[in-house]
Amino acid sequence: MELLLSDYFIDHISIDVEVNRYALNLWVWHADKIPPHIGISIEGKYFSLKANGKDENMSIDKVTDLITKKKITALCFELNNSVQYKDMETCFANYELTVPNKITCLHPIKEILGCEKVRKLTELLTELYQHQNVERVIGFNTGEGFSGIKNYSTKDIHSRLKKLSNG
Repeated sequence: MELLLSDYFIDHISIDVEVNRYALNLWVWHADKIPPHIGISIEGKYFSLKANGKDENMSIDKVTDLITKKKITALCFELNNSVQYKDMETCFANYELTVPNKITCLHPIKEILGCEKVRKLTELLTELYQHQNVERVIGFNTGEGFSGIKNYSTKDIHSRLKKLSNG
């Protein structure tokens, strides 16, 4: 039972390192909160499905500026998957926004990465690490005590989405 309450530990988080803007990057916003939010970028363009719509083709510079300016605890996982920009654009075109108990920010990302059975970020990370798809992890505003993602359930995700969609 103790294992279920633990954080998802992330080893080797690099700090003050430039993001490879052309790589495929998985972004974890509010990595210290339950639940965190995720987005994905490639070729310097960021995509994310949200309760109020989606971000498409947002500049990575804008993403890092926002994270820095608002002092958001965030992680950037540089991945070595072979995903094409056009595939990402096509996938996100199929979504409008998150829907409680149905569609989360994870849905287009797990489709893009071919990990469709995962239900939450920690399961996705487990699969990415098992297939050795994580090149490096960059931390933003993580501080000394940060070591990983807090444990949360799919119920936590949908409860948050419901709260966000109700305004």
